[in-house]
Amino acid sequence: MADYTRDYFGLTQERLASWLGVERSVLAHAEIGRRPLPPGYWQQEARLLQARFGLVLQVQGTTSPAPPPLPLPVPASDPLEVRLDYCRHHARRLAHQLKRMRTKATVYEARLRAVPALRAWTGPVPDPAREENWLALFEQEAENALLHDCGAGPQRLLEARLAGLEREAELLTDFLNTLPGA
Repeated sequence: MADYTRDYFGLTQERLASWLGVERSVLAHAEIGRRPLPPGYWQQEARLLQARFGLVLQVQGTTSPAPPPLPLPVPASDPLEVRLDYCRHHARRLAHQLKRMRTKATVYEARLRAVPALRAWTGPVPDPAREENWLALFEQEAENALLHDCGAGPQRLLEARLAGLEREAELLTDFLNTLPGA
């Protein structure tokens, strides 16, 4: 019966053994039928079992109706409001970061638009090898920045994070508005 009671109330063997006033190993042996609980401990377990059915076990072995159950806790608004503030703050921060990222991307996009024109130059160049190296670096920096720092992919990832925070803030606001006293 102990394992049934434990499952119903979500108790560990340690927690139920503590209630019963026995060692965990004693309860474990009782649960598998190796040996019974010591005399007198059945009453503690019986109290829990009767409480499951809304009954109070009386000393003489009879039962009576239990007092009304405790009310379910009403979620405190404080942790929710703290999280809402967090979401709003970080959403603003990410929106600002996204704006900077888009501005930065325009510079690198301009580089990539300019590279073909710079390479198409047919006039004299003082040091063609140096110019080609410079143009390759100019282009590579732009490609790397757009791929990894500020281009379409990084922007979409940041937009997704921003959308998640905004949605979470929206849901928290709705939930806080439904709490008593809102």
